[in-house]
Amino acid sequence: MKAQRPGLTAAVALIVAGATLTMGTLSTAQAAEPRAAAPSPAAVSLLSDPTPEEQERLREIAGAIWTPQLAAGWNMNAEVADVLSQATERILACSEAFALVPRPPAFIPGLGYLVQYWKNLRDYYLVVKENRTYRACVVSTAAYYRSIIEMASAGI
Repeated sequence: MKAQRPGLTAAVALIVAGATLTMGTLSTAQAAEPRAAAPSPAAVSLLSDPTPEEQERLREIAGAIWTPQLAAGWNMNAEVADVLSQATERILACSEAFALVPRPPAFIPGLGYLVQYWKNLRDYYLVVKENRTYRACVVSTAAYYRSIIEMASAGI
């Protein structure tokens, strides 16, 4: 059973990533602006905070990247959503480098994308965290954005 698990993990990761990216590319206009037109950090802070339902979905994504215990203590505000968008972009780009994802989205995933595809993203992160090769994408992103998301949660 152990010998089959890496293949199964990679297959599940590919399926989840493909579904996430397929749905994401179909609704690119809804999900976020193109990279060139992405809002500046100052503009993001002017956005309204996510609704309670959106906050729970963002918390699920954050819990898959870090831990559910860390995410439970964070204020899921607009700045945290922006950090999660950046972290998602970084994980997808890293996964592409490992040839896991055939084509990452050509946009920085915004709040709409995160909220709409939260379950797919959470499942994807949980699968790749178990694969030694792709786990590096999630772990390095988690380390890079840890202080940034803590400060965003605190409103700093």
